[in-house]
Amino acid sequence: MWKVDRGTQSGTTAATYTNALDWKTHDLGAKTILLKNTDGTASLKYRLLGYVSEGGIARELVAETTLLAGEVAEFHYDHQWHSLLLVLKDGTGHAAYAVDYEGQGV
Repeated sequence: MWKVDRGTQSGTTAATYTNALDWKTHDLGAKTILLKNTDGTASLKYRLLGYVSEGGIARELVAETTLLAGEVAEFHYDHQWHSLLLVLKDGTGHAAYAVDYEGQGV
C-alpha cells in the first residue's frame, strides 16, 4: 500500500530566515514541493536544506535564490532524505507565500 503525505502552508516572510516547511520525509520516495510568492509586489528569498538523519548535517540543496512577486519555484526529489527544510526571508519586503507539498512511499 502506498503512503501519501501532502499539505499546504502559507504565511508572510520576516527579516531573518524562518521555517516555511520542515517536512519529515524519511519514509517517502518521490517528493515534490511548490513554493509560490503570492505577494503582488514584494520579492522573497529562499533556501532548501536536506538532512539524512534527525539533527544531522544540513546539505544545501538550493542556495539562496530570489523569488519575484507571483513566481513559482518547483522542487522534485527521489533521493532518500530524513527531512527537507524550506526556509524563507524578506527580499524587497514582507512577502506573502504559499507552499504545497506531496510525497509518496511504500
